[in-house]
Amino acid sequence: MVEQISELIERFVRERDVPDGFAQTANQWYLEALALITARHSDAGRPILVGISGCQGSGKSTLAALLRVLLERQVGLSVASLALDDFYLGREDRAARARELHRLFATRGVPGTHDTAWMSRSINDLLTGAGEVITPAFDKSQDDRTGRERWHHYGAPVDVVLLEGWCIGIPAQSASDLTLPCNELERSHDPEGEWRGHVNRFLAADYQPLFDRLDLLLVLQAPDFGAVAQWRLEQEQHLARQQSQRGETTGRALMDEQQVKDFVQYFQRLTLHGFEVLPQRADLAWQLDADRKVSGCLGRAS
Repeated sequence: MVEQISELIERFVRERDVPDGFAQTANQWYLEALALITARHSDAGRPILVGISGCQGSGKSTLAALLRVLLERQVGLSVASLALDDFYLGREDRAARARELHRLFATRGVPGTHDTAWMSRSINDLLTGAGEVITPAFDKSQDDRTGRERWHHYGAPVDVVLLEGWCIGIPAQSASDLTLPCNELERSHDPEGEWRGHVNRFLAADYQPLFDRLDLLLVLQAPDFGAVAQWRLEQEQHLARQQSQRGETTGRALMDEQQVKDFVQYFQRLTLHGFEVLPQRADLAWQLDADRKVSGCLGRAS
């Protein structure tokens, strides 16, 4: 039975930890994405891949969850929602990459720290295959992949695959853009540009072919990079609350404000690049304010 959109949004807000005013934001802004995805699927006559891009803490996971609910229960489409973060390499694999290429690859985040082969295979199986598709899950509190009991199971094919992640749709930079360090992390630990060069090559070779398959790209645009650190700190605090509620006594310690500022430097270069290029590449791009509320639409790709 098809459910009313207003009822679905009200229930979504009641059942989830979402910011104040989210229902109004959803009704005013996000229903256009629902209509766009529905129309694109109908026009394509096949399963479609939709990217949701935005910096840390911008609300990508919440938007993906809402769209999945609306597409399944209001439109009647089958949906798989994948997170780029779930395809992070485990600690041991990142340590091996750090030994082989550059020590900064030990820290998860940038292109080169994901299992892109598994991600691409999963998406292809969901769009074109039949049977069960299993995708991994990553536990940020442990900084490692979870046990198999927490992995995700989908029946394929589905009508829509939602892929959300912080660098979805961002293209590689030119060689000249890599010359100067963009922050203290790069100045101190990558003065010759070796790490950022590897990151850029991974982005071009392993990620761009997947981005080229996107049927639609939705973007949540932060007001500036200063908001990223604040939102990431809020995520860290939320993670700590979840650990406490589960009664966990082990796991990664909560990062303080300075540690968060240091951590987001790994993401800064490509986040700033995304600020510049993603609105022009997106089918829908929403401008966020410092409170993560949508303040306007940056325009649509023709």
